[in-house]
Order: sequence, then C-alpha cells, then structure tokens
Amino acid sequence: MDKTNKNMAPTAYEVAKLANVSPSTVSRYFNRTSYVSNDKTAKIEEAIRALGYKPHIHVDRLEKTRSMTIGVLVQNPDSPYTSSLLIDMEKVLAEHGYSLLISVNSWQATLISHSLDYLLKSNVDAIIIISGNVDKKLIQKCSEKMPVVAVGYNIEGEKIKSISLDNTLGGYLATLHLIQLGHVNIAHIKGLADHDDAISRFEGYKKALDEAGIGFKEKLVSEGDFSIKTGYEKMVELIESKAYFSAVFAANDLTAYGAIRALNDYGFKVPDDVSVIGFDDLPTSPYFTPSLTTLRQPLDELGAISARCILKLLSGETEVVRLPPISLITRESTKSRYQ
Repeated sequence: MDKTNKNMAPTAYEVAKLANVSPSTVSRYFNRTSYVSNDKTAKIEEAIRALGYKPHIHVDRLEKTRSMTIGVLVQNPDSPYTSSLLIDMEKVLAEHGYSLLISVNSWQATLISHSLDYLLKSNVDAIIIISGNVDKKLIQKCSEKMPVVAVGYNIEGEKIKSISLDNTLGGYLATLHLIQLGHVNIAHIKGLADHDDAISRFEGYKKALDEAGIGFKEKLVSEGDFSIKTGYEKMVELIESKAYFSAVFAANDLTAYGAIRALNDYGFKVPDDVSVIGFDDLPTSPYFTPSLTTLRQPLDELGAISARCILKLLSGETEVVRLPPISLITRESTKSRYQ
C-alpha cells in the first residue's frame, strides 16, 4: 500500500493543502475562471513545483474559459480625464495578466448600444464604462452577462459596481468658493443634460446659492457637453445675452478653458473682470493661463480603484470602494470681487 501511494500522482487537493489555499482557489488558478491574487498564485506555483503536479486540463479549455481581456467603453477619448483613467487601469490590470479592449463612440444612444454589443461579442471577461451617458437599463442588461464597473454613475446590482465621487458636494464647494470671494451673480455652464455628474454638480451649484440666500437666475445657466468648444460657445452666448455675472462655475476644466478663451476674446480679463472655476484638476490646469482654480478629482486613483474593483467582481468577492475626497485647488483664475 505504501509503495502504491508513493507512485500515485499528486492531486489538486494536495497542491491546495501545501499552498495553504482552498481547493476552489487551485481550480480557479488552473481554469482561469476568475482572478487569483499574486500571493496565492505564487504559493500555488511553488506547491506545483514541489509536488511535480501536472493538471489534467487541455490547453484549448484554458483558452476558452477566460480571455483575460477587459472591455472598456469610452465616449470622450480626447479628454485628459479619460486618458488618465485608462493609463492607471491598464497598469493595475496588466499586473494580473489582463489587457484592455477599448471601444470608442460618440454620445449617440444607438452607437453606444452597438459599442456595448461589440464588447459583449468580443469574449471579454468584464466591462468598465468610463463616464458618459449610457442608459442605466443598458448597463443592467450587460451585467446579466458579465461583471460591470461604471465610473461616474450611481447604479448598483449583483454584478455592477458604480464608482462615483460626491459631485453634488463638488458643485457646492465650487460655488461656495465664489460666494466667499464676494460674487453674487454666478454663471454656470453645465455638462450634458442626462449625465449624472453634470446633474449632481448643478444641484450643488443651486444648493450653495440657496444656502447663501442668493436667488437662482436661470438666464445665468447654459447647457454644455464638457468640451472646450462648447465651453467657448456657451460663454459667448452668455456674454452676448448681456446678462450680468462676475464669476463662472464651469462643469469641468475643459469647459473652463473654452470659457476663459471666450472671455479673453471679448475683452474680459480673468480673474480681474470675471472669476472662473472648473472641475477635475486636469494635468494641464496648473499650466493654463491663468492657472485654473478647480475641484480636484483623484484621477490617478480612480483608474486604479476601477481596475481593482473589476478584479474583485471577477473573483466573486465584494469590494467596498473607498474613494478619496474631492478637494478645492485655488489658483489664479479666481479672486475676490472687491480686490
């Protein structure tokens, strides 16, 4: 009997025991059905070498079980915000053997649907949606087939995790900063009408005005789309409407860039004549002229957090997402109304 046992091939159970992990973790390691942490992977591989274990798994099965690819839906690829998130996502996912398949589209609903269908048919293991205005029902539908992380959305589900900062607080802080500088007539160039971030930032703007006893003036609000071009165009519209304002809260930094250019073209000095505040703190904002006062989103952390979150969903674990706070960054584009 002893002689027979010595000649028997080692089992996956023995690998698990030696590696001090569960048999299911060993199974996930070989079948690639979900993410296995680096430390557990190292222990399993050490046990395999020590025991001389040879798994009875065909190569073609390994290839079909997991593609080791994460689909990413992007609606604004030219934005530094998007670029920053993608870079940090890729760093984290690459460490775990995953690559990205990026699908780019416009803001049109039909194209968004086609892009998601493309990702679903491309055998990706999960999908990350970066901001935009994707219909929440569509996100729910995708999550029925695979895990989904939605950045910039407020939506939850069994296989969905949304990652969204407190944009209402951000809009409130931006407007409050202008109020504390003595501004009463504060214009706001919004983002897309159906975009969660834009809606929340607008709510924060109105809340700050209300708490300060400043009446809301609809003529000082214009709807944009988070782009430099629209920031410029909407600022021109506000100027030519003859509506009086001494400060502008732009829905994001790109919008602020466009607004400042328009103000300059019409002979207004920023911040001497009009103060402007943005939202995001893009890498270019400290070097803009004037350097932009803004609300900082932790962009370098959001991408990494999103990647770790999708890895947890793939492994069937629940991820408690702890996001860094939004913070006010004061620079040259805002000043006291009375200076």
